[in-house]
Amino acid sequence: RQMDALGFHIPGMFDKVLDINKCWLQDDLSNQIRNAARDFCLKNKFSFFDLRNQSGLMRTLILRNTSVGEWMVIVVFYEDDAEKREMLLNFLAGKFPQITSLLYIINRKANDTITDQEVICWKGREYIVEEMEGLQFKIGPKSFYQTNSRQAYSLYKVAREFAGLSGSERVYDLYTGTGTIANFV
Repeated sequence: RQMDALGFHIPGMFDKVLDINKCWLQDDLSNQIRNAARDFCLKNKFSFFDLRNQSGLMRTLILRNTSVGEWMVIVVFYEDDAEKREMLLNFLAGKFPQITSLLYIINRKANDTITDQEVICWKGREYIVEEMEGLQFKIGPKSFYQTNSRQAYSLYKVAREFAGLSGSERVYDLYTGTGTIANFV
C-alpha cells in the first residue's frame, strides 16, 4: 500500500492519497513545489501521515497562487519535529524564491481541518494578494477564496452584469470569504 504520497484523496477512500506528478489544473510551479517537497521528504526518510494509525510527520501540503504571481505554501505537519520541519521549510524557501508566503501548521487532530489551528509564518507575509480590476484582496491561509482566479473573475463579471447595478444600491455579500463579490460588483 502506497502511503508516501503527495496528491489527492482518492474518492471513497478517506485514508488513501493518489500520488501524482503533474496536475493539469494548476500552474506548473505547483507541480514543481509538490514534487520537490515529496522527493525531499523521501530522500530524508520523513514519514508520511497514516490516517488509520494517526502517525507520521508529513500531513498536508496546501498551495495557493494568485493572478499577480504570488504564492502561498502551507505545510501541515502531524508530528512536532523542529529539526525536520526546519529542514523542509529551509529547503522550500531556498529552492523556490517565488514563494511569497511560507507557512506551517502542527495539526495533531484526527481530521484535516485547519480552521482552528495556529498558522505560523516561516518566511514572507502571512497572506498573498489577488487583484481584480484594480481592487486588491488579501488572501490568508484560512480565507475562503475561489481556487481559480481567472474563473472567479469571469464569474464575478457575469454576476455584475446580471445584477445591473447603478451604484446607488446597498449590496450584501451573504456568502463572503475575502469580500471579493461585494467589492467587485
